[in-house]
Amino acid sequence: MSDDEVTVAATPSSGRVRPTVLLVVALILVAAWGVWRLGAPDLVQNGAKGDGYGWDPPSITFTLHNDGFTDVTVIEVGRSGPGFELRRVGGVPVLLLPGESVRVTLVYQVTDCARVPTGGWPVPVRAVTWRGESTVYLDQPRQQRRDDLPEPHGPDVEWQEGLAAKNCALTGRS
Repeated sequence: MSDDEVTVAATPSSGRVRPTVLLVVALILVAAWGVWRLGAPDLVQNGAKGDGYGWDPPSITFTLHNDGFTDVTVIEVGRSGPGFELRRVGGVPVLLLPGESVRVTLVYQVTDCARVPTGGWPVPVRAVTWRGESTVYLDQPRQQRRDDLPEPHGPDVEWQEGLAAKNCALTGRS
């Protein structure tokens, strides 16, 4: 060996990733998720029981609240189904800033009492944020079926079945 050469002993790598690298990667992932989450519509329905129901015409009123960190434009709420036609929506379209609320009323027409959906039927809410358009589904509270009007209590059913049964009883349709 000449005097100009230096020898360095090589140590094999253990293949372990340093904890600092793992921490940096985790922080980057959390930050990316947070930025993505900022643009998601975070709409909640205030009031576990809803604000009100009407039977002639069948209607439901509830409050939507923007629980997120960014503006949300609510562009459409509700849908029609077999025997249950959405006729009018009050309160939308609307721009909700973070923390703001709006009362929404859905007015329906029962076209066929026997065909109204009887299973779970959440209300779709289409909204737009900086991230794009998306739809969230809000479950509505069950209510008592009141097709026998003098009877004060009936079985708990899905909201749309309860509205339709009461409307059909009031109008004499079955």
